[in-house]
Amino acid sequence: MKKKEELKYIDKEWKDMKASLEQYLINERPEDLHHFRVQVKKIRAFVILSDSAKHHPQLAKHFLSVRKIFKQAGEIRNAYINLELGKAYQINNQDFLNTQQALFEEANKKFKSNGDKYLKQLKESHQRLNRKIKSISDWHINQYYLHQLHTIAGSLIIPEFDDQLHESRKQIKILVHNHKIVHTALHTGINGDYLNEVQTAIGDWHDSVLAAELLSSDEEKGNVTVNKLKKQLVKLKNKVTDVINDFYNRATTVVDLPVEQLS
Repeated sequence: MKKKEELKYIDKEWKDMKASLEQYLINERPEDLHHFRVQVKKIRAFVILSDSAKHHPQLAKHFLSVRKIFKQAGEIRNAYINLELGKAYQINNQDFLNTQQALFEEANKKFKSNGDKYLKQLKESHQRLNRKIKSISDWHINQYYLHQLHTIAGSLIIPEFDDQLHESRKQIKILVHNHKIVHTALHTGINGDYLNEVQTAIGDWHDSVLAAELLSSDEEKGNVTVNKLKKQLVKLKNKVTDVINDFYNRATTVVDLPVEQLS
């Protein structure tokens, strides 16, 4: 893969990332903050791929300031999600809700006060990365994808519904994010739609686990909602088990649609 392609890709994704952050600092729309974090994950996925090709990582250290902004944004995002879950499941634990509201407001105030500094750090980090980016060989890209797919497949043979499953999802998302830029270099077909289906199924399960943990502390809500969530978790576990079956073969099998279907 040529350096020119990589720079073009990073410039585009970086522009979207910066724009989302700027919009959030102006309007405080949760979707803008979420999109900012998604863009950070996309660029970090490329950084991980690039550094995996070198004995000494070159890009990660220049992306560190962006990751710190990402974590600060995560504090706002987590409190917001907890508040939204509180509304969705009608949690009556006022101490919990007040705590989350306070965390949200404090983190948001701190984040916005550092807005100009964050934008400056984004600009500096972008410049440093562009100076350090080097071409990644097609051979390495292929070896990286095959190794990652084999590793993930091994961890999914007998899935444990714990942090390891969530970790596998993170690995899959790195492959999904990078597929856009590396797909022409890959010798093995990669079924991006399938990988997205797997990471979504695991994500839905993980979100329900977090919701169940929150509800377990709500004494007034009682067991009714918790029991509903437990039943939902069983369904989501079954869905994950079904979708990850024969993971490697399904991830590397791409079906060409007939021309009439493509149109």
